[in-house]
Amino acid sequence: MAKTDKVIKLFLWTHTNVSSINQPKLGDHKNMKNKTNTNLLIKSLSILTALSLTAESTQAGLGDPVGITQVTVPSSTTSVMGTPYARMVEAFGTISGAAASGLDTVLTVVKDPSSPSLPSFANNDINVDQWYIIEVVDGPAIGLILNAKGGAGDTSITVEGLVPSSINIETGSKFAVRKAWTLSSLFGAASASNVFGSGLSSTAVTVNAQVQVLNSATGALTTYFIHASSGGNYNWRASTSTANRNHVPIGLGKGFVVVNRKAVPFNFDLAGDYRTARTRIVATAGKKTLLSNPGLFDTTFNAATIPVTSPNKANTVPSASHDAYGIWNTANRTFTTYRIGGVTQTGGASAMTGNTRVNPSIAKFTSVLVTPAGSGDQVVTIAPAYTSDIR
Repeated sequence: MAKTDKVIKLFLWTHTNVSSINQPKLGDHKNMKNKTNTNLLIKSLSILTALSLTAESTQAGLGDPVGITQVTVPSSTTSVMGTPYARMVEAFGTISGAAASGLDTVLTVVKDPSSPSLPSFANNDINVDQWYIIEVVDGPAIGLILNAKGGAGDTSITVEGLVPSSINIETGSKFAVRKAWTLSSLFGAASASNVFGSGLSSTAVTVNAQVQVLNSATGALTTYFIHASSGGNYNWRASTSTANRNHVPIGLGKGFVVVNRKAVPFNFDLAGDYRTARTRIVATAGKKTLLSNPGLFDTTFNAATIPVTSPNKANTVPSASHDAYGIWNTANRTFTTYRIGGVTQTGGASAMTGNTRVNPSIAKFTSVLVTPAGSGDQVVTIAPAYTSDIR
């Protein structure tokens, strides 16, 4: 079924267990109605310590299916996670130009006649749910996700950073405006009934789980929890601050960490529009970024197009000057790092350990730790497991 034919949205229910789920045949998950069981078996002592370690399709439609998935973090463990879901499209149109403006990029746009007006992109209040992303939904830059920070009515949008020259936002490319995920929108508003629990501090016995968000610029993880005041007020806060932070933005396509503080499995729901699309994000060379698996199912480096799209790969055996991709290893509680090489060898580009070609797995609802090589900003790409899901 073509994306533009999706008039009625699907409501997908899944309940994730990596060890037991049977992978469906190509395209089966588009109409999946069964519940399966997924257990994210990712363990860690210190994620922060570990972190210090091509063909395009045509136009993408906007009528994405809606999904909800219950994920499980095993008892007393930490999961490096991601979500394939996005928030609803709030506006859309066409890009007629892209130009640098200082350290940012200004997109000249034409709002579609049937679209609502573009929102204001000027929010800087961490407690207001007004953070937005721009997604390019067709053309050579399809799947590119940019953070909006300003604009002028319905005619221009300013996005963070300079778009690398390696990606071409072609004139006439269509775009969609979505709200970015935030702590409250992704994990639920702070309340006495939230499954994450609450307490006076992040280590209170009544806090069931914490969320950690990676700051790629600094390489630091910030821990968030639901704070319950003695007066009965509930707010998301950082473990090191007394300020409320209910709507800390979590970039679409980027991962996060959930820490289960209890000796029993921790279950919570992830929900939203299923984009059925590859993801492209801008990552700074030498900085770590958690890149989320954009599909509902396990995939591999090859199926995710990581080797062929990696921006800095070796002709033969890769070295420290080539892109690094880390998969969380549950046995030794660190990231296993692969670099991309083999471009001129038989079989073409591949993830490698030393001079050995490998094709690592990427579990559903998890993320890959990407460290681009080179200099400046780079575009990194990841695709879902099934070609029917790649726009």
